[in-house]
Amino acid sequence: MGRILQIRVSASTFDEKDVEKAWPALNKLVWEKGEFMNPARGVMELAHAAFTAVDAALLPPEQADTLEEGARRAEDIRRRMETALGEWDARTADKLSYELEDALDELEQTAKGL
Repeated sequence: MGRILQIRVSASTFDEKDVEKAWPALNKLVWEKGEFMNPARGVMELAHAAFTAVDAALLPPEQADTLEEGARRAEDIRRRMETALGEWDARTADKLSYELEDALDELEQTAKGL
């Protein structure tokens, strides 16, 4: 790294429309009220928004209770992935990216039932 320029390993969603297509029920459930200020709506942001919606009681209690376990799991994976990226551990971050998408797949199935 330079004196001013910082080099980072990062993960981002190429096309946010893919997130809407992959997880439409979860997407609608956590973002339909527009309570999140972050305009980015990628994979990492969806995982964090689902956790926040549950943890901050932004959803009705019965929905939050149903989603809680999966949302906490997705948030844990997201945090571990950010840690791996911060440590320049791209191999672990890549492995966790698949786990995160699988966790969101499970949350999507739960959200469809709400």
